[in-house]
Amino acid sequence: MTTDSKKNKEVTFDEEKNLQVISDLYKNATMAQNCIKTLLPYVEEQALTKALHKQVEQYDSYIEQIGTTGEVFKFEPTPVPKSVVWMSNMALKAKMLADRSSTHIAKIMLQGTLNGIIDLYRLAKEEGVHPDVQTLQKQLLRYEEGKFENLKDWL
Repeated sequence: MTTDSKKNKEVTFDEEKNLQVISDLYKNATMAQNCIKTLLPYVEEQALTKALHKQVEQYDSYIEQIGTTGEVFKFEPTPVPKSVVWMSNMALKAKMLADRSSTHIAKIMLQGTLNGIIDLYRLAKEEGVHPDVQTLQKQLLRYEEGKFENLKDWL
C-alpha cells in the first residue's frame, strides 16, 4: 500500500491495482500504436497518412509517460503477447485486401479506438488508484475520444 497525504487527509492506494491499471494503459497505448503502424502502408491519401503518423508520435509520448509514472510503482512494461499482436495484424491486413479506401481505414480505426475507449472507461472506475495514474488514464481517454471524433471526418 502506498499512502499520500494531501490536505491533512491520509489516502491509501493499492499498489497492485496501480500496477494493473498502468499495465492496462501501457497495453492500450502500445496496441493502438501497433495497429496504426500496421495500417500505414495501406493508406494512400497523404493527409490521412500524416494524421496517422502524428498519432504514432503521440502514442510514443504516452508510452513514455506511462513508463515514467510506472517507475514510482516499480512497473516493468509487459508487452502485449506476440500471438495477440500477430492475430490483430493479420486481421487488419486481411481487411485491407478488399478495400484500401480512406473510408474503410477510418471505419477500422473507429472500431479499434472505440474498443480502447471502452477499456479506458472501465479503468476509470477502478478504486484505490493513485491520482497520477488516474490523470494519465484521463489524458489517454481524452486523446482517444478526440481521435474518434477526428476519424469521423474520413468516413
